[in-house]
Amino acid sequence: MKKYILLIISVIVMILSFLNSWFSDQLLDSLFIFALIPILVLFVGWIICLVLSVIKIIKNKNVFNIISLIVTVLTALLILFFPFREAKVRLELNLYEEEYLEIIRMIVDNKIKVDDLGNAKLPDKCKKVSTSGEVAVYQNDEDGKLIGFWVFRGMLSGSAQLVYSTGGEQLIRSSDIEHPIVSIDKLKDNWYYVVTDY
Repeated sequence: MKKYILLIISVIVMILSFLNSWFSDQLLDSLFIFALIPILVLFVGWIICLVLSVIKIIKNKNVFNIISLIVTVLTALLILFFPFREAKVRLELNLYEEEYLEIIRMIVDNKIKVDDLGNAKLPDKCKKVSTSGEVAVYQNDEDGKLIGFWVFRGMLSGSAQLVYSTGGEQLIRSSDIEHPIVSIDKLKDNWYYVVTDY
């Protein structure tokens, strides 16, 4: 069992790092600065796994130590390069598309109140589809519907929204979305992943 322990710890660090990255927007929204604690703990765990794997490989080229090093390196590559936020948006759009469309119908039918700034607070049963529990209504008239569900509502680090647009990318670009758009990715008809710089 002793020879497997480093490999087991490396796999646990990988799984926890994946979960932390997958739920990072929710953690940041609810814990704010304290969301850094799990990141620091996982980083320290990753460093320990990396150092111990290298030391053990130098001392004894055991296959479990080599696999442990591979898992540790893969963890770093996964965290650095996997598009967690966009992958989660795509998955949730497929899982909750009916809930998104129901919210849009409620906004169109004035069953959800939109304030003067274009923000609409969602009912408790619908809050899971927007990290802030609100949606941004940029346009809701006969010329088109443009409604943004918050994925990440940044302050200085950029924001991301799942945007419903009846006028496609052109309506998004011509709208008064508050901040300059960095990217627009079409996910399916009328649905776009929009990143802004603020």
